[in-house]
Amino acid sequence: MYFEKDIVKEGNQILKNVSERVSLPLSSADLACARGLTEYMVVSEVDELVKKYKIKPGVGLAAPQVGCNKRMFAMNCNDFLDENNTKYMYTWINPQIIAKSKEMVYLPDGEGCLSVDRDTHGLVTPRHLKIKVKGAILDYKTNKLKNVTMTLFGYPAIVFQHEYDHLDGILYTDKMFPKEEVNAEPLYTLADDEDDE
Repeated sequence: MYFEKDIVKEGNQILKNVSERVSLPLSSADLACARGLTEYMVVSEVDELVKKYKIKPGVGLAAPQVGCNKRMFAMNCNDFLDENNTKYMYTWINPQIIAKSKEMVYLPDGEGCLSVDRDTHGLVTPRHLKIKVKGAILDYKTNKLKNVTMTLFGYPAIVFQHEYDHLDGILYTDKMFPKEEVNAEPLYTLADDEDDE
């Protein structure tokens, strides 16, 4: 598993590099990296383990953020459940975005990143509300890869796009604008809607 000391911070050239495709079958080093990303995401959602290991919680971690310029990342949106109670915990290998909605959204409170320790103000350039993606996902129990194509909507789509940017050497801070310049609707999660009732 990766720890806080392993997270590459803003200003490091590694975060600006375009990552290389992962060769398949996975090498032992690439498998170890993918498993480490997954483990961080699993531990990150348990408050007691976050305190025990002194890590920052997050919903995504890309390989460049741990010093490996390979096209893989883990995402964990298990706290966000859609109307079907779908869980979004995946470790992606060589992901691709193959279709994007015209409708754009942004997170009203902005985005954050495990590689950015400073406070940031402003909103990230709006992201696509819905995306169609493909790639291989790692089965953590068997270490096998499965090729998949799926559609992501709302918050999981935003998380995917944020992590995907890391693979192209882009931080969310590279895409920030003052709120008044953002021409899109804010994204409200199901939990936000429930609070209004």
